[in-house]
Amino acid sequence: MQEITVLLNLGLFAGGLAILVYGSEHLIQAATRLAKTFGVSDLLIGLTIVAIGTSLPEIVSSLTALAAGKADLAFANVAGSSLTNLTLVVGLSALAAPLATNHIVLDRDTKIMTLSFILLAIMVFDPLTPGIITWWEGGILLVLMIAYLSFLHWGREECDTCYQFSIFVDFFIRLRFITSLRGRAPLPRTSRAAQGGSVVSSERESEGEPSRIGRQQASDLVIILIAALGVTVGAQWVVSGAEFISLNFGIAESVIGFTLIALGTSLPELTVSLNSARHGFGRLLIGNVVGSNIINITMGLGFANMFFPAATANLFLAAVLLLLMLGIAPVFYWIIRKDWRVTRREGFVLTFLYFTVLAVLVWASESVF
Repeated sequence: MQEITVLLNLGLFAGGLAILVYGSEHLIQAATRLAKTFGVSDLLIGLTIVAIGTSLPEIVSSLTALAAGKADLAFANVAGSSLTNLTLVVGLSALAAPLATNHIVLDRDTKIMTLSFILLAIMVFDPLTPGIITWWEGGILLVLMIAYLSFLHWGREECDTCYQFSIFVDFFIRLRFITSLRGRAPLPRTSRAAQGGSVVSSERESEGEPSRIGRQQASDLVIILIAALGVTVGAQWVVSGAEFISLNFGIAESVIGFTLIALGTSLPELTVSLNSARHGFGRLLIGNVVGSNIINITMGLGFANMFFPAATANLFLAAVLLLLMLGIAPVFYWIIRKDWRVTRREGFVLTFLYFTVLAVLVWASESVF
């Protein structure tokens, strides 16, 4: 009887993970089609539905974990997913085919990602509230996401310096993205700048033609509702399954978060990245990976902690995770900067680094300080 219970709960965890990922993909597709029906531009769709939707598994699973008071699981999931993207996803993709990069991905997306890592570290180890991302700190991360997506919008305009990190810092600190959301460009237009990868597949705005709601639109609406329900239920199954595995197999929930859940939610990105590498879309691939990390941190932890702030029990593990993120970010930066391509040899190094990171995290999760 006990064996059946174990199998059922393991199946619940695996099934929840599959529903979470599968439901997210269908929700994005249906929401994109429905938005185009109402004349929403491709750019706006990319900045909202696609950008946030691709990180939906991490966001919903973290939100569910925090709602259940499992801060370690939520933090390990988001941080583990970010580390998986930078090492395993990019590493295996580079092994499939060398990845071309450019200065825009370096100067804009990679530095903004590192900024989100630094802000997260400051918030987690705030001496007033150690181990807790408060609701207002979560709000700051959410504002960073809005600023980033707004910056991508205005970054597509014709300007020489719109991709530079210093411009983004000014854009963020002065809340100039609020002006941009009202339709007034805050950045100078001088000459055309070659744009690079980001979380958006296209940075050129093309308006769609609104049309009446028909059978297809009604079908998309039903798909969105069913997929949203599936994503919610799937996330609950994942969290419940993780709790069962932790209690019955003596594995820390944080280990499950940065291994099984992080890898499972990153599988769609890994599949897409491998296909992109084979077709020579390395620049877009790296931009999407870095952009996904930014959304994971700002939405997966920022948005979720605005509603369910919870304390991280293992501060040592949190410190190790953050040190690894802050340590791998400059390595990733250097690899992109070197010859403006990620070679197969560097892909092997990143893949090896992933398994090294796992070993370090398993050790850290079992340490009590």
